[in-house]
Amino acid sequence: MPDQTPSPVEYALGLSDEDKSWVFCALLKQLIASRNGGQGPIPITAPDGEDLGYHVAPPAAQAYFEAYGPKLSEEEWAELDRRAASVGTAISTEQMIAELRAEAERLKSRELERCAS
Repeated sequence: MPDQTPSPVEYALGLSDEDKSWVFCALLKQLIASRNGGQGPIPITAPDGEDLGYHVAPPAAQAYFEAYGPKLSEEEWAELDRRAASVGTAISTEQMIAELRAEAERLKSRELERCAS
């Protein structure tokens, strides 16, 4: 009788989404530890060679940001913090585009009226 034991992948695919999340996190932590503690981007490649992206652990992200990120004053950081705290009051991209188009039409109409008089 053939072995009915599922492969590790088959077993993982049968888990609930919450359990998959726990397994993924455990494996990712192990991968980070095996790759210099996440001091640089870690390529994520499927066994078939498909590139799935990169994981950038917090230490690597912090180092990159410190080296290449913007050099802002305390006031500029405070403004960014203020904006981030009020992101819920922002409008969608689609709404902004619609408002800009409407404003462009108003300006165009005003210019046509001015030229006609």
